[in-house]
Amino acid sequence: MHKYQLSGILGLILGAAIGVAGTILFYPFIFPPPVVNEQIVDAQLKDIIASGHFIHPNPSDPVHWGKGSLFIYEGGNKLEVFLGSDFKVGPGPAYHVYLSTGKNIQSNADFNAANNTNIGQLKSFSGSQIYNVPSTLDLSATNSVVVWCEAFNQLITSAKLDKIK
Repeated sequence: MHKYQLSGILGLILGAAIGVAGTILFYPFIFPPPVVNEQIVDAQLKDIIASGHFIHPNPSDPVHWGKGSLFIYEGGNKLEVFLGSDFKVGPGPAYHVYLSTGKNIQSNADFNAANNTNIGQLKSFSGSQIYNVPSTLDLSATNSVVVWCEAFNQLITSAKLDKIK
């Protein structure tokens, strides 16, 4: 194989790798999902059994942050995690919402040391959102709600739950 053919093939492979990485990193910034505004159906007939507020776990990190309220509703034989209309996170790829046994999650190590249950991919970087809690999950052992980046195994934000019921 001629050295120019080899360098062309290597250039093509490198270009494709950079293109894929660039898409993963920059797509959420260029084309963010729309703000959502989901509402709990018949909220007045349901009980709020826990609440919390998302934190900026590492204030020196300007990229991984979150803020806003959350509530866990119980009613109609189901549990729902409701991220409030004030919910917001810094954009990024492959964010998921987890229920965690960790009590004060402020680092990747805290998250990895806990038992975590994925309840869905984040629908938007801001706005009210609803996630159903699996019926097999024992919510009494859940202490936090976490937004985690699957693509980079990175903590984005967490909220310690204050249980009401």
